[in-house]
Amino acid sequence: MSIYLSGAVRDQLQAAQYQLDRHTPSIRDGCCVRCGEDGPCAQRRAALRVFGRYGRLPRRWPGASRPELVRTPVAWYGWLTHVVPDERLND
Repeated sequence: MSIYLSGAVRDQLQAAQYQLDRHTPSIRDGCCVRCGEDGPCAQRRAALRVFGRYGRLPRRWPGASRPELVRTPVAWYGWLTHVVPDERLND
């Protein structure tokens, strides 16, 4: 089964994709990287509604949420030292 989209619908989807590409929430704090609004901003929500209206999925871009801005620990040392001892072993 094929679904044919008119030129006007394709233009709307293209414009919505452009807005999604510009208004991506940062993985660091969840704020929009373009307008700084917390959570998904109004422009992003409107663009997602366009895709939902036509049953299409937007393109995804690896790295769009800027994961390099998140500070990660240099080493994972210490995560095993916080193990709670089992009381039954002391009997």
